[in-house]
Amino acid sequence: MGLVAGVVVLLIILGWFFWPSKDAAAARRERPDVDESELEAAERDVQEAADEESVRDWGPGTGQKPLP
Repeated sequence: MGLVAGVVVLLIILGWFFWPSKDAAAARRERPDVDESELEAAERDVQEAADEESVRDWGPGTGQKPLP
């Protein structure tokens, strides 16, 4: 009987831990560090690019410098 009660308590705790909260969902959508207009311009540049080489990734961690 004690084992069943322990399993039930663990399930309740796990359910509470994994239950999505409204605050967490809102925090994931809000990105104050992302400039939406810059993001849209970059996406447009990639879609309108003549070839793949002209839009290669040069950001942090790629080891490449920006194109001139």
